[in-house]
Amino acid sequence: MSMDLGISTLLWYDDDALIPHLEVLAEEGVRHIELRRLPEHLDYTDDAAVRRLAAALEGSGVAVHTLHVPDKYIIEMSGLDEGARVAAVAEVKRIADALKRIGGRVLVSHCGGLLQDEAERPLQFAAGQESLTEVAAFCRDLGLQVAVENSLPTKLRVGDRVAEVVEFVEGIGADNMGYCLDTSHANIGEDAVAAVGVVGHRLMALHISDNDRQSDQHALPFEGTVDWKGFMAALKAVGYDGVFMLEVRGAREPRLMLREANARFELLMEMYESG
Repeated sequence: MSMDLGISTLLWYDDDALIPHLEVLAEEGVRHIELRRLPEHLDYTDDAAVRRLAAALEGSGVAVHTLHVPDKYIIEMSGLDEGARVAAVAEVKRIADALKRIGGRVLVSHCGGLLQDEAERPLQFAAGQESLTEVAAFCRDLGLQVAVENSLPTKLRVGDRVAEVVEFVEGIGADNMGYCLDTSHANIGEDAVAAVGVVGHRLMALHISDNDRQSDQHALPFEGTVDWKGFMAALKAVGYDGVFMLEVRGAREPRLMLREANARFELLMEMYESG
């Protein structure tokens, strides 16, 4: 088993233009990306823009593996305003269609957004399930998978515990739905290594970064407190051999970040092989 390195376009979150960076990705040997900023990195409402990105991806040899649904629609899909929920589901379907057209494979979303209090949790949980049930059925027809991510637990959110994400996904029961495990989110208040064992049977995507267990810092591996040796051994134990998607912020110039990402990935893969 082996994995390929990928990187989220979070690295260029402050840059509206993605296409100029594809050449740098290819030159540094990173062939898989997650689209993180919409519509700037993918204007899914503009057919010509979708075609331009598809052509640029093909020309560069870089492939879109995953796309993260914009936070606005995640929040509205689990919100208690029914009109906004229905409209958000329609927008996410448009995004999924564009993802298919550019060769993407996995749509990443969350159970829901911020909660006012715990009393709101079951209501938003149910609304989020209704929304993603419909999205998953639409994606199945496109040949796409839907991966539900564990949310940041620094504030009350639907899906802020891995066990709740499992309850959410298993309750929907869609054959094209599984999990996206975010190591930084799991490292705050839970255990990223243990989480692999919980979701490994349907692990479709990863969001890899490190932190100090206090906040979501999007740091490179080995710059925080995640037990990377244990994590890589756990990935091997569950047979995960998909894309190893880094979700890191640009603490350095992007090309330098990509080179450092490759170096860290080599160390991690040594741990994986010996795990």
